[in-house]
Amino acid sequence: RAGMVRFAPWAEFDLANAVWSLPADRMKTGVAFDIPLSPAAVELLQSVPRIEGSPYLFPGQGKTGVMHKGAMRTLLHGIGHADITNHGFRSSFRTWASERTNFDKGLCELALAHDERTQTEAAYSRSDFFEKRRDLMNTWAAYCTAKPASNVIQGGFKSA
Repeated sequence: RAGMVRFAPWAEFDLANAVWSLPADRMKTGVAFDIPLSPAAVELLQSVPRIEGSPYLFPGQGKTGVMHKGAMRTLLHGIGHADITNHGFRSSFRTWASERTNFDKGLCELALAHDERTQTEAAYSRSDFFEKRRDLMNTWAAYCTAKPASNVIQGGFKSA
């Protein structure tokens, strides 16, 4: 979620163990949640400069101390992608996971911090499936960072 990223302090990231730990008070569900980070994500985070005096990954100059909530949209529009929304990133992940992988639906939902287990299932299955989610995130990162095939037409389909 965009707010989770905007307000992410560096203290939540354990880059040595490749984990982003969100405390309960920052989660929509009110339950703490650990996110496995792929090697590509860790490498990217290591390249982000830390701004002196700010605890945040994405500091800003406004009242909140973090980047403006419209900053991502402004960036996307500026590079010619006005058709892409912040929520589109989450839905792109979910669509990819459904259409291009064999990962369990429940695991894919859990990666988005959606726990679809019934109360009874949750009582008996108390795992957060962290290592399975790590496999999923590594596969997603490989997909996102792969170079397009040479026979792919960039920007969409050409009509005949």
